[in-house]
Amino acid sequence: MRFRDLAFLVVSNLRRMKLRLALTSLGVVIGTSAIVLMVSLGIGLQANLTTSLGDLGAATHITVMPGGMETGMPDEGQLTDAALERFETIEHVEAVMPMTYVMSAQGARYKRYESYMNIMGVPMDAFQAFGYELESGRLPRTDSEVLLGAAVPTSFAAGDSATQAGPSGRLKLDLLGKRLDLTLMMWPSEEEMQKDPMAQGTERKQRLTVVGILAPTDMQTDQTAYVTLDAAHAMNGATRRTTAYENVVVKADSTRNVTAIEDEISGQGFFTFSSQSMLKELNTVFLIIQGVLGALGAIAMLVAALGIANTMTMSIYERTREIGIMKAVGASNRQIKRVFLGEAAIIGVLGGIGGLTFSWAGAALANLFVQSLIASQAGSSGGVMPETSAFFQIPVWLALFAIVFASGIGLLAGVLPAVRAANLDPLTALRHE
Repeated sequence: MRFRDLAFLVVSNLRRMKLRLALTSLGVVIGTSAIVLMVSLGIGLQANLTTSLGDLGAATHITVMPGGMETGMPDEGQLTDAALERFETIEHVEAVMPMTYVMSAQGARYKRYESYMNIMGVPMDAFQAFGYELESGRLPRTDSEVLLGAAVPTSFAAGDSATQAGPSGRLKLDLLGKRLDLTLMMWPSEEEMQKDPMAQGTERKQRLTVVGILAPTDMQTDQTAYVTLDAAHAMNGATRRTTAYENVVVKADSTRNVTAIEDEISGQGFFTFSSQSMLKELNTVFLIIQGVLGALGAIAMLVAALGIANTMTMSIYERTREIGIMKAVGASNRQIKRVFLGEAAIIGVLGGIGGLTFSWAGAALANLFVQSLIASQAGSSGGVMPETSAFFQIPVWLALFAIVFASGIGLLAGVLPAVRAANLDPLTALRHE
C-alpha cells in the first residue's frame, strides 16, 4: 500500500465519523491547552522575576559584606583595605569599589521640595572604573559636591506636587548645578552615652552642590546619591577615616566568571550576593514549578489519551467486517496497524494544533487582563506602571513540543487498538454482522 493510498484511506475513515472525531479531538485540545498555558505561566513568571532581578544590580557586580567565618586572616571578615587588595588580585576581577553609607542622613531639601534618598560615599576613581555613564555634568571632586542617580531628581515631593507633576505623576526637577540642603542627625558616641545616658542626637545641616547626574543603570544605583568617601565619613561624624567599609562591590569581566569570583570571596570569610547567584537558585525553583504545572496539565492529556483509545476501540467493533475484507484482498497486519495508527496520530495532531491555537488566544487575553489590572492599580495609587513582560509566554520550542507531544499521545493511545485490529481473524471478521 502506497503512502498516498494509506493517507486517502485514513482521511476517508475519519470523515465518516466527524462527530466522534470532533469530540475526541476536543479532549486533546483541552489537554494540550492545559499543558501549554501552565508551562507558559511558569516561563512568564520566571522572565518577569529575572528582569526585576536584573534591575536590582548589574549582572557582573558582586556585593560583598563583612563576614563572620574564621579564616585565619588578620582582618578576619572585615572589609579593610588589605581585603580590597586581595579582591583586586582575583582572576577576572576588573574593579573593586568600597562603599560607606551615610547613616546620619535624614533627608535632602531643595527649595520647598524634599526627598529621603540614599546617600553613599564611594571613591570616584573606582566609580569611574565601573563604567557608569553620566547623563550630564561630572563626577564630584570635593567633599561639598554630590552626584545623583537617574531617579533621584524624580524622588522630590512637595505639598502641592500634584500641580507640578508631569503625566507620570512625578516631579521633574532640574537639579544640575543646584544646591541641596541635607539634614544630618548626629548621635552621641558610646563615651558620651556613658557620661550622660539621657543624651540625645542633634541635627546638623550641610549643603551639597549637584555636579552630575548618572544615566539610568539599575534600580539601586538610580535611587542613590554619591559623595566622596571622606565626605561620607565626615557626615557620619567620624573623626578619622575608618579602615573598614560597610560593603564592597566587585566587578567581574564577564557574567560567566561571577560565580567563580563569588565562591573565592566567600571562601575568604565574607558574605556575598549577586544577581547571578540569585538567578541560579531561582532557575532551579522555577524548573520545579514548571514541572509541577506541566504534570497537572498532563493529567488532562492522559484523559484525552483514554478518549482516543476508546474511540479507536469502538471503531474496531464497527469496522470488523471492513477489516476482514481488507485482509481478504491482501492487506497485511502491518498495513492494518498503519491505518489505525494513522487515524490516532491525526486525531493527536488536530488536537495539538487546536490546543496550541486556543493557548495563544487564552494567553493573549490573560496578558491583556493582567496588564490592564496593573495599570489600573498604578493609576489609582498615583504611581508609575512598572515595566513587565507578558505573564504567559509561549516560546517556539513550547509550541513545537505541544504538537509533537499531542501527536505522540495519539500514537501511543492507538497502539493497542491497532494491534487488536491487526490480530483479528479474517474469517471471523467476514462473518461479523
